[in-house]
Amino acid sequence: MIIDAHTHLVIKDWYPEAWWNALAGIYVHALKGMGIEMTAEDVKQNIFPGFWDPEAEVLIREMDAAGIDKTVILPLDFGIPLGEPKIPIEDQNKAHAELQRKHPDRIIAFASVDPRRPNAIELVETAIKEWGMKGLKLLPGSGFYPNGRETYRLLERVCELGVPVLSHTGAMLPPMYDKYCDPVYLDDILVDFPELTIIAAHLGDGWHNTLFAMALFKLNLATDFSRWQGVARDHYHYFCQHLRQALDSFGSDRVLFGTDGPYMRVIMTDKDYVQLIKDLPTKAPEGISFTEAE
Repeated sequence: MIIDAHTHLVIKDWYPEAWWNALAGIYVHALKGMGIEMTAEDVKQNIFPGFWDPEAEVLIREMDAAGIDKTVILPLDFGIPLGEPKIPIEDQNKAHAELQRKHPDRIIAFASVDPRRPNAIELVETAIKEWGMKGLKLLPGSGFYPNGRETYRLLERVCELGVPVLSHTGAMLPPMYDKYCDPVYLDDILVDFPELTIIAAHLGDGWHNTLFAMALFKLNLATDFSRWQGVARDHYHYFCQHLRQALDSFGSDRVLFGTDGPYMRVIMTDKDYVQLIKDLPTKAPEGISFTEAE
């Protein structure tokens, strides 16, 4: 069975306009590196509409093409730092839960809320107990520390509810903040909530060495290697080195495949990313090895 542990469904009105403006600028820069000249407005008009997927139809087609059996879908709460979107975060969470209900064999839905919201605990309780959502997604780059007071209050309840937490680690595009996304800020949580599973997204990105060191002794810590497609395509040896180090630090049962779709499909299709991982035992660079079991 192949599980994509980290992806997103996207509708324009779920996210603030400031997010789309910032993301368009990143795409302009990335596409230029691929030899493609586009303006930010070109990106908004010609690329972003391909992401809109309110009923998960595109997602399921991509899953079928890639041979992915199940996918974890993650809402994102940008409202406090970037301005509230047209569709409130409560309704976004409920929409994700409804898609899980419609596709119980294919979709696993996590809830997401900024812990600074006054109703954060109530929303997560409702999402998990009434709507059946399976975990919590945190986005510290919105301006809060994972070990901050508001987050702790929320995590105390999440721990009682018995579901995992996936927290973004690594770089964030402006106007979000990188400093909150250092995985070292997960350390307090891992110690104070030993029964809570914490998944650090993206292999910690620029802080991967910190994350790998933490993994050796914090056995309730896991990671995913979503958003590494560009590295895997352009710097395959470097990618394999870090994935090998992750497996050595965590063990293969705590290293999760993920795509961070739909954003990364411009770089590499989900099908190609799945195939790249399947090929590791036979195509890894000299001096790096992966087993079929891993």
